[in-house]
Amino acid sequence: MTIEEKLELFKKSTMEEVDNRNKEVQEEYRKTLEDMYASRIGQAKEKAEVQIKAQTDVLMRRHNRTLSREANNIKRDIGEKHHEAKEKLFKDIEAKLEEYTKTSEYEEKLIRLILNARKVAKSNPITIYIDPVDADKVRRLEKETDMPVTISKIPFLGGIRAVISSKNILIDNSFASRLAEAKQTFSI
Repeated sequence: MTIEEKLELFKKSTMEEVDNRNKEVQEEYRKTLEDMYASRIGQAKEKAEVQIKAQTDVLMRRHNRTLSREANNIKRDIGEKHHEAKEKLFKDIEAKLEEYTKTSEYEEKLIRLILNARKVAKSNPITIYIDPVDADKVRRLEKETDMPVTISKIPFLGGIRAVISSKNILIDNSFASRLAEAKQTFSI
């Protein structure tokens, strides 16, 4: 083989070796770049997930605060409506009681209440009080029960109150006290 052929063969083998080495270096570089790219993509995804989670948490807290505030507003509104309905109901009841106090059934009820109070008192002295609005009923009540009846200075919406002083007993069958008890225990 001639020198030129040897040179040509050397050149060719060197070129192949350089090409192979160049391909290996390029492949390594490409692989390194792909690894770096994948790593950066992973880091970017992690960072995005952390940001998404943080923003989601912020939005959830904000949502929960708003929800809680609205729930409190609704509860307050319901409480106010409950109070208004309760007040209206008891005003209606008072109006019905006022109508009832003008009936003969009411007078019969007063008579029964006075007679029951007399039974409780037995032979002890008793003072029977009626509401000032019922002053026109005194004569009939005294006649029917054979008991003196006193007109109270304090209105109590009807019914009677009786005092047995010797036993320190107050019999309160007034509509005001019954209404107050009902109002206290009433719930919708």
